[in-house]
Amino acid sequence: MSTHPPLDLKTVVARLCNRAAPGRTEATVQSDIRLLLIASGLNISEDDMLDVTLEAPLGDRRRIDIEMGHTVIEVKKSLAGGASLNDATSQLAGYVAERCRQLGQRYVGIVTDGRDWHLFHFAADSLSPISTYCLDPALAEPEPLITWLAAVLVTQQQIAPTREAISNRLGADSPGHALERATLRALYDANRENPEIQVKQELWAKLLTTALGTQFSSDEDDLFVEHTLLVATAECVAHAVLNYPITQLTPSNLLRGELFAQQSQIHGVVDHDFFDWPLNCGESGSIWIAALARRLQQFDWSSVTHDVMKTIYESVIGVDTRRRLGEYYTPDFLAESMIEEVVTDPLKMTVLDPSCGSGTFLFHAVRKYLEAAEGAGIANGDAVVGVAKSVYGVDVHPVAVTLARVTYLLAIGTERLAAPDRGPLRIPVFLGDALQWGQRGDIFASETLNVSTGDGAHLFADQLRFPQALLNDADRFDSLITDLAEMATTREPSSRPTLFGSITTRHGLSSNDAAILRATFEAMCRLHDERRDHIWGYYVRNLARPAWLTLPDNRCDVLIGNPPWLAYRHMTASMKAIFREMSTSRGLWSGKHVATHQDLADLFVVRAVEQYLAPGGSFGFVMPAGVLTRAQSNGLRSGNFPLGKGDNLRVQWETPWDLSPISHTFFPRTACVAFGKRSETHLSMPTQVERWSGRLRNPSLPWDCIRSTLSRSLQESQTVEATQWTSPYKNRFRNGANVYPRLLTTIRSDQEPPLGVGAGRRAVRSDRGIYAKHAWKTLPELHGVVEREFIFPMLLGESVLPFLQRQPVEVLLPFNGSRIMTDEEIDTYDGFARWWQTARALWAEHGGVSLDLQDSLDHYRKLTSQYPLTPLRVVYAVSGMHVAACRVLNDDALVEHQLNWAPVSSENEGTYLCAVLNSVAVTSAVEPYMVSGKGGGRHIGPHLWKLPIPDYDDQDDSHRRLASLGARAEQFVADLDIPVMKAHGRMRARVRASIAASDLGPEIEDAVTGLLGTTGRV
Repeated sequence: MSTHPPLDLKTVVARLCNRAAPGRTEATVQSDIRLLLIASGLNISEDDMLDVTLEAPLGDRRRIDIEMGHTVIEVKKSLAGGASLNDATSQLAGYVAERCRQLGQRYVGIVTDGRDWHLFHFAADSLSPISTYCLDPALAEPEPLITWLAAVLVTQQQIAPTREAISNRLGADSPGHALERATLRALYDANRENPEIQVKQELWAKLLTTALGTQFSSDEDDLFVEHTLLVATAECVAHAVLNYPITQLTPSNLLRGELFAQQSQIHGVVDHDFFDWPLNCGESGSIWIAALARRLQQFDWSSVTHDVMKTIYESVIGVDTRRRLGEYYTPDFLAESMIEEVVTDPLKMTVLDPSCGSGTFLFHAVRKYLEAAEGAGIANGDAVVGVAKSVYGVDVHPVAVTLARVTYLLAIGTERLAAPDRGPLRIPVFLGDALQWGQRGDIFASETLNVSTGDGAHLFADQLRFPQALLNDADRFDSLITDLAEMATTREPSSRPTLFGSITTRHGLSSNDAAILRATFEAMCRLHDERRDHIWGYYVRNLARPAWLTLPDNRCDVLIGNPPWLAYRHMTASMKAIFREMSTSRGLWSGKHVATHQDLADLFVVRAVEQYLAPGGSFGFVMPAGVLTRAQSNGLRSGNFPLGKGDNLRVQWETPWDLSPISHTFFPRTACVAFGKRSETHLSMPTQVERWSGRLRNPSLPWDCIRSTLSRSLQESQTVEATQWTSPYKNRFRNGANVYPRLLTTIRSDQEPPLGVGAGRRAVRSDRGIYAKHAWKTLPELHGVVEREFIFPMLLGESVLPFLQRQPVEVLLPFNGSRIMTDEEIDTYDGFARWWQTARALWAEHGGVSLDLQDSLDHYRKLTSQYPLTPLRVVYAVSGMHVAACRVLNDDALVEHQLNWAPVSSENEGTYLCAVLNSVAVTSAVEPYMVSGKGGGRHIGPHLWKLPIPDYDDQDDSHRRLASLGARAEQFVADLDIPVMKAHGRMRARVRASIAASDLGPEIEDAVTGLLGTTGRV
């Protein structure tokens, strides 16, 4: 094996970036790529890279430059023109296809000129693009490219599964994820008409619609594929954590958990579920599962901690998707502190998390039980059996349940699981609707549990019926369902069901129960013959468990968790009707102008206590902070909930935790924790709260590391009643223009050609910024020479600090000073037309909306309405937990949509507004409004004008004083030495801290507090 002296990788990457370098050839580019691959720590040597010669059909010999593992790299001198990329792709396609056929494994291809790297996979008899990485010649940083290559090549081994490593190699933005997802989507598209796959997706869709309301649609195939990838990943990790060699296991072993049950007597971890459908796709499905296992095998899972499940979920499911679905998981320190507060006697208490998510609360409850068992001298085998009968989880989200089951295993630990005295174990985490509002009326009738198998496509739907009495013994019921499902699927198709007698004997069924179950067994056999089975045993077994937990003898001593936060306005019409009915009957419905803010979380807590909590039992739930103060939660705070027929559910509320000052660091909205007990008498929620404050630098740390950094003090909370009052400034401020995406519109200067660009023109390139998302983050930058008249200065959100406007960026817009130009008008300008033609094509492909690019820029006239530009304006950022406002210093600057703007009549009015808006007093006054349901709460901007901020009056002494303080603050901030940072939020925080530490800060706060107090309500 050859060795090389240490290389300056940045020099190598700089050479690769420079397409115009003298003497550059394909051979020199190939040589530099080889050096990069060998020297970059990717576990690659020269011996791992092969030169491959291809025999073309006509006898000419072509060469593929580099082959390693399951990847082929084709090198070109330059890909600046599309023709070179197309030629290289065609050359690559035949070889990749042949390799896939020869080896029965997935092969991928890369085309590169060292600067641009294009990843392809083979699907539908052709190469399809998956991911692109483009080096920035101005930076020539090797690390991002190496990270990209590591995710593609999968050559490294024994990688510690840190948050960063998982994100880089498996995360939503990694080429590895893009490759697995694209392959899986192609697999789904080729097999979507399979009846078994259809029924799995239909049941998955039904549960998610219950969970997510209008945020989910049953035809969202992409989400089904995304969830399948995530669950398959978690199931492979579950095997790897327990030291199974996942690359040596069969696909069925990995996705159906057969070895857990058969070899280790561990049930309910990996199951026949919605997401094992790749097993119904023949050899192609097996190839995909094997490739995923190889990718995961590169990590060292032997010392993994429980939070890996959350890390995998948050890495694979992108931020936008999680925000849209309302999925945000509780940090460990908060779950641990709540368990510490509520689970006071773990060996004698049963604990249920009815919305368990990825299992964070379950993990800490299990650990607390096992620690107590060890302290009490309880043998390991008895402790493991005991914890499975003491700590339960339920969730309606099928992905969350898979993650929670693995988390439960990790909480028990491999040492305890492998101990010789550990007996059979069933993980008590179940898929089901804890509210039971979607099924309760349908599944129970005449002392039986009824499940319809109808999907809308079959005229006569079968009913699967089970005697309710069987639910009393959970293990017996689970075993019975497993036997029924297995016997229905192993009989000869279309043969008469004759094996039921053995089930009757094995499970000791009465004659009445046997008669009901015989009909159910025959229905399951019919489903099997129609290829619509496999999932029903799993579905029924999980659906029944919430019902079992409602039986009086099975109710729990502790309820704990983070319930779903879903505002009324985001529910489906049918959900709204049921929600309103159930809320009204329990005294929770406030209606009127707060109706849209009513939240599922309130009903969930009451319903959970009603169904699952034993008399005298305790509960603790993470809730929107509005529960403490907002009018829509008046009913919840009362503690008295009518249940009909003269019966009432009563709770005694205890001192809640107000997490508002810190929760923005780990939730997208402010939060609290509500505690209480089920009681014979009710007690309203105290107005005194325990308020948590402090600097939470790393929310992922354990509770023991965080508790000393936080302050906890008792304070009075201020109830905010609904109001229709608004500031006169509300209608004066307007939102800026939708100049998006930056890749197509925001520019910076580019290197000019040797002979210049001509008068009235500039060489420019895209400036995508650091916050680009989706395809805009990875697509190649645009370059061009454009006419100067289309270049405009623009203020972005990051342009604004408190009291200080930073330098505007430059944008390219088809705007003539009064209106958006037509395509015909644009085409008369040679340089700009070339740029805009490319921009329009990229927008059409990746924009994701029906508007064309020009219409999007001026949607609701948010661009053209800024003209004519007024010389005196104030802007403030619409996002964030604090206001950042300043006067506009560039008279010719446009304003984009991350800012709101308004003209002001004088400099004094401008500095007055900035003093008020940037104050801590305003943030504190707005804070109670920032706690609505799903989709709201994080950003202060929409709520500012609910405060009584009056029109500036030059005759009012308090107004003139604030104007003067604002002018002084502008000068103070201008004199600060604030280092330029990528994260402008940190720069804003530096400014706020500097003002607060000065003599000026208290003066401003005193003046603003006086202003708000004298104008009515703070």
